[in-house]
Amino acid sequence: MAIKHINAQSQTTASILHQVDNNARPNTPIVIYNGHSASIFIGDSTVTTSGATIGRTIATTTTQTIYASAGDIIYAISAAQSTAGIIVLTYSA
Repeated sequence: MAIKHINAQSQTTASILHQVDNNARPNTPIVIYNGHSASIFIGDSTVTTSGATIGRTIATTTTQTIYASAGDIIYAISAAQSTAGIIVLTYSA
């Protein structure tokens, strides 16, 4: 196994942040760092920044760990589009 990283960005509409490789182990921990100047929200394809479908908040300059399995898709949204590469995902693959 090796540590992998992905540099991504968020949009103002729900968009795919990362799709977990089909060969990933079940419950693979993925650490998401938000280097954006605004909070990002992660969830499924219906994630929003507020209301009934608000996603898990990742505040600016913080990290959170989520657990994903093969084929899972992580969506993200923010109030303002981030620059490319400002959101970093790391995991063991």
